[in-house]
Amino acid sequence: MIHRLLLCALFPCISGLGHAQEESKPVRHARILAIGDLPTFRQEIRDGVAYELEPPPDSVPPRQVVPGFDEEVANALPLRLGFITPFVKVPAGEGPLMLRRAEDKADASPWLTVKRPEEGDFLIYLFRTPTRNSWAEAAALVVPDGAATPAGSVRITNLFPQTVRVVMDKEGVLLEPAKSFVRTMKSGVEIPFQILTADPAGTMKAYYSGSITQNSGERGLVTIYRADGEKPRRPLKVSMLREPVVAPPKEEKK
Repeated sequence: MIHRLLLCALFPCISGLGHAQEESKPVRHARILAIGDLPTFRQEIRDGVAYELEPPPDSVPPRQVVPGFDEEVANALPLRLGFITPFVKVPAGEGPLMLRRAEDKADASPWLTVKRPEEGDFLIYLFRTPTRNSWAEAAALVVPDGAATPAGSVRITNLFPQTVRVVMDKEGVLLEPAKSFVRTMKSGVEIPFQILTADPAGTMKAYYSGSITQNSGERGLVTIYRADGEKPRRPLKVSMLREPVVAPPKEEKK
């Protein structure tokens, strides 16, 4: 009888400990950033009125994607070139993050599957594959987000299919494809910024020259990518985004 009473007394404590451990797991989030070029504007004249034509198939990313994690499905996210999506809550640990086009059926194969990192918030870059140059089979790169890029920092990411030399002020960094690094920024200070690539003879040539600046409370995302428009004059382009650092939405208590 005494043993039974002890077990009954301990069970709620053990059960409560299990719930506490589950609740203590940090909630994490992901965001998506589609990078690339818009197709050439097209229009046709009908009865004297100009009408914009739809872009060619697979020349732009899907308008909306639905993230999924095994059996769990999140709300649809809007995809626009050069705009970061809202936060989406993701499960703890490694595993697949499946993206389905909103117009596809629930049992359709994912448009794209990304391996999520084991821990931490993350940002998913989406871009056209260099070989296909089509959004039908997009490529993805996952980089840390959230606390990994706090206010007063800038992350430089290379989506270009070859190593580039990044020059910030007096610092030069060789940045390989699918790699990124973070640097601290002083608010309101313009920092000279250059991107150089090697020509067939091995000579470094400047493809981009400009500057980076941020306000207090902001972080930056500088993305080097391959021009995927129609007959681009320059193969390399740079996307610069600044955003105020905003915490992800808190999970509602049930």
